[in-house]
Amino acid sequence: MFDMPCSSQRLLRSLGLQIHGTFVSGTGAVGEEGEGMSKRRTAVTGVVGAALALTATVGLAGPASAVTAQGICGDGYTVRVAKDLGGASTYLLRDGQKACVVTIKEGSAIGNSVEIGAWIGTADGSGWADVGKYASYAGPIKVTASCVNWAGHYGDSSYSSKPC
Repeated sequence: MFDMPCSSQRLLRSLGLQIHGTFVSGTGAVGEEGEGMSKRRTAVTGVVGAALALTATVGLAGPASAVTAQGICGDGYTVRVAKDLGGASTYLLRDGQKACVVTIKEGSAIGNSVEIGAWIGTADGSGWADVGKYASYAGPIKVTASCVNWAGHYGDSSYSSKPC
């Protein structure tokens, strides 16, 4: 059983999510795994007013060499918001109705074992997360929706936006 660090628990609770052990119900994670990555996904699913489930597994991503938010999310995505988390930055990118969230370690933080995470949710209460002790980044988490709630964290530092 994986013990989720307190920083992840605080971030998910601040987004109105409830943690119910290490299981998942409903749909899995949204997003595509990049080449050379050995990451696993953390999935959060649910409906407004319903209890949400969370599963988390830890893995390490490959080396970070000039990773960019656009490179991780893919062609067509442009950065709409970037927030500095001190050692990492979290990004919201859009490509029309498609949204992508990624949190990327920077500078001397690349390769360390500090937990990093990315989260995205829709107005209907569904949400997906990628949280772990990755070497370079968490995400990409992708969803098609006109309005998204999103968040990212690095260690104890976090940012969240909930416009929906």
